[in-house]
This record gives sequence, structure tokens and C-alpha cells, in this order.
Amino acid sequence: MKKTKVLSIILVIAMIVVGCSSKIETEDKKESGKGDINSDYINLTMVKPETINPILNKDKSVGYVMNLIYDSLFTIDENYNVVPQLVKEYSIENGGKEINIKLKDAKWHDKSPVTSSDVKFTVDFIKKSEENPYSELVKNIKSVHIINDKEFNINLNENYSFSIETLIFPILSKNNLSSLSKKDITNNKNNLIGNGPYKIEKYEERDGMFLTKNEDYYKEIPSTAKDIRVGIVPDQEAQVAMVMALDSDIAKVSLNDLSKFHETEFNITKYEGRDYENIIFNYDNPILLDSNLRKAIAYSIDKKKILEEAYMGDANIVNFPLNTSSKYYNKDIKSINYNKEKAKEYLSKVKFDGDKSNSKDQKENKSNTKSNSQINLKIVVNKNNTDRVKSAHIISENLKAIGIKSEVDELEGEDLEKAISGKKYDLALVGWELSFIPDATPIIKSLDYKDEKLNDYMASLTRATSESQVKDIYDSIQKYVNNNVPMISLVIRNDYMVTNSRIEGKIQPNDFDVYEGITNLTIKNK
Repeated sequence: MKKTKVLSIILVIAMIVVGCSSKIETEDKKESGKGDINSDYINLTMVKPETINPILNKDKSVGYVMNLIYDSLFTIDENYNVVPQLVKEYSIENGGKEINIKLKDAKWHDKSPVTSSDVKFTVDFIKKSEENPYSELVKNIKSVHIINDKEFNINLNENYSFSIETLIFPILSKNNLSSLSKKDITNNKNNLIGNGPYKIEKYEERDGMFLTKNEDYYKEIPSTAKDIRVGIVPDQEAQVAMVMALDSDIAKVSLNDLSKFHETEFNITKYEGRDYENIIFNYDNPILLDSNLRKAIAYSIDKKKILEEAYMGDANIVNFPLNTSSKYYNKDIKSINYNKEKAKEYLSKVKFDGDKSNSKDQKENKSNTKSNSQINLKIVVNKNNTDRVKSAHIISENLKAIGIKSEVDELEGEDLEKAISGKKYDLALVGWELSFIPDATPIIKSLDYKDEKLNDYMASLTRATSESQVKDIYDSIQKYVNNNVPMISLVIRNDYMVTNSRIEGKIQPNDFDVYEGITNLTIKNK
């Protein structure tokens, strides 16, 4: 349920300047596809950073640029699966409580080697630093034991199936940073040496960065890869405005902004994001403990209609809180789809208090009668989230079609939180930002759904010591969730990258690294 979305005076002035330009000049820019950008390199933007130290930085736009400059032990690919980056070899030992790692022959941008000491320094730095985005990732690390310059062991407090997925924090240079004070370590001039595919050739607080290819990178970089200029802007809206004005080449945009970009002038890349939407049940209402009613509700919901009318097709229908391209998401499970007859069939099986009928036919008839008179579900939803509000009303109509009464209560954020925490609802439409760690147990545990079998599955999932074990257990959990409906998954929202049409080639963005594959991009006629 965590979701953070962040026009300054500078942007307003910028937009006024663009608006005051003559129509002829604007059209010329669009026709040329260039604007004011230099055609020899790729132009990006980021919000003015508080620091470019990649561990202490908290701004996403800055973090995406830092991903070009700093590598991690592991990274997240376009399918949201973890893959080695600085790691050459690794193994998991001691019942999952020890990770043995051997590094690739990587170099810092000052040509010194990336060593085991750098990894240990980074882990210790994250643990000591207050309020950095990576603190949770190292909490389970007990110690880092150095074997030699390229080999080390990570000792964990307890085994955790997704321990490899936690090693996605950028690695810092011990030689460059270890002797600095707390204040100096945030100073941008002390954070110019990375180990990634691009190095900082020049950085000025007002003008931004100029990045050049790292010729000593441990992986081959295409000879056609272009250098990158990173401009400084006040906020995300300015990033979008810069691309619209053809003064920047690439930006992440929302669906609302997408309509501003014409396909003849821009290339649009759609990819699955991490915004997951689902329906939760209030299990303090005894009738919702009956899986037949939950199945009836699930079969009554027209997810395709919700996708098209509420989310305008800007999402992927899902059955479980994992990215659909994840290696752990089972696409072969036959999910519960919209089926009114099936919904009515399960509704007829719902048992009500005081239903003592011995005759099966009498019992079914009685249940059907009572379903109309006794079930009246309260659906709560965030009033300010128009997509969820539309979804809630579609769901209410779907329920009405099978004989279940319901009312939609649109609440402000704080009132919604009170309604959910105070159990003053029956169904709630909520949203989550999926973690980069593909562990769905926090979401499932939050449901307050008590079932020993499901609890055993989740405990086994977090204790598994191999990828094959995780896959097998996840298959069992996804089948269980599909069969018992402790919640109803709806969609995962899509994200979009817009690229100036002068750029050729494809990037493979995800929400962890939107510029993944940027070295494959070239410039037309260059």
C-alpha cells in the first residue's frame, strides 16, 4: 500500500518560454527532430541531486543515472529476475546461511581493481548510514569475510530464499571514500569514481554530467554506443517537458503524459511496472470465511472490463503478486476468470448461520434466497484514485448481476486507512508497490487470512535453499491461492519510456533500471 508520487517556479518559467516561442520555430524543431540537443550524444535528465553518492541518494531519477556509473554484485533484468553483474561465480552453502562469491576482473574508473574489500566496505557503510534506501537489504548480513582480493563469503543471520536478490546495492570504492568524514562523503566531487559502463568525464552542479564509455569495462560495450549528457531539471514533470520540447532524448512518462507524444516523433517502449492492484477481504465478517462466497465473488468479477474501462488497457491482468515475467510466476495455472454461471453455482453453496436444512435441494434454494437478503457487502476504495473507483463500481455491478448486494464507499486516504485498520469494510481495493525481491509473503501475511497449510507453504518458501525449491513451493502457493481465493489479484500497471525518434535501437527497461540496454542505442545518420 506504499506508493509515493512526487510544478516548481523553474518549470513554470520553462514552460512559459516554450509557449512563447513562435509557432514556426516549434514546428521546425519537431520536423528536424532535434531541438536544442547536441546530435553527437544521447541526452538524459535527472532531478537536481542532494548527493550523487549512489547509496545515500534517494531520488529515483538520480538513481537511474547512477546505475550507468556504478555496478552491483547482482542486478535486475527486464523480466525482474536477478542476474550476476560484478559476480563471476557464486554458491550458497551452510544451509543457505553463507554465500560464497568470486568477483569478475572489474576496475574502477581510476583503473584500480574492484576488490572484496570494496564489497565489505559497502556493506558496512550501508549498515552504519542512517536512512538510506538499501538498509533493509543488508539487515540479514551478519558479516563479510574476505578470502582474497576477488573472493569473499557473506555470512547471514538466517537462511533466506531470496538472499541473492538482496545483493543489488551499488558497490562503493573503499580507497576513495573510507577516509572521508560523514559530511565529505556526500560531497559530489568525492563521488566521481564508479565501476560501471559509463564514467563521469565532467560534472557541474548547474549543468549536470557528461558521461563517456568506460573503455576498461569488464563486459564488451558496443562500438556504436554513444556518450551521454545528463541535464539537471527541477522535477519529473520537467523531465517530460524537456523530451516534448526535443531538448532531451529519453524519459519515463505516465499514461496521462503519453498522449502528448506522437509516434512519428517518438518511440514508445511499454514495460510492466511494479504497481500491483488487488482486492482484500475482511475476515472479521464470518460469511467471508466461506471460500464458496469468495469464489463466487472472484468468478463474478469481469477483469477484462476492469482492465479496459478502469485502467484503459494500461496494465496486465495477474493472478498473484509477482511480475508476470518473473521466473517464479506460474502462467500455466488455470486462473479464475469471469463466469456468471460458475459464480452463481458457488453462491448456491454458501452456508448461512441457522441453515439447518437436511435436503440438498432445500438447502441450495434457501441459500439462494438468503444470498439476496442477507449479503450486503461494503466495498471501500480511495476516493482520489479514479482507476480504483471505476474498478469498484464495475465490481459492484458484477456482484449485482449474480444476486449480491453491495455499496461502494469512496474514502479519503486517512479515512480509508481507518476503515481498513478498523475492519469497517467487506472488500477493499488496494495497491502495493511490489518489491524487487520476489517475495510475496509480506503481502499474503497482511491479509490476516489464517490457514495452517498456507502458513506452512510460506515458511517453507523463505527457508528454501535452491531456485528449484523456490519454484516448486511458489507453484504450490499460487495453486492454493487460486483454489481458495484468500484475496483477488487484479492487475499490475504498465510503465512507459519515450525516446526521441532520432535514436535507433531498443532499450529493455524495468523499474529498477530504466536505461538498461542504453549502450545498444545509436543516433540516426551518425
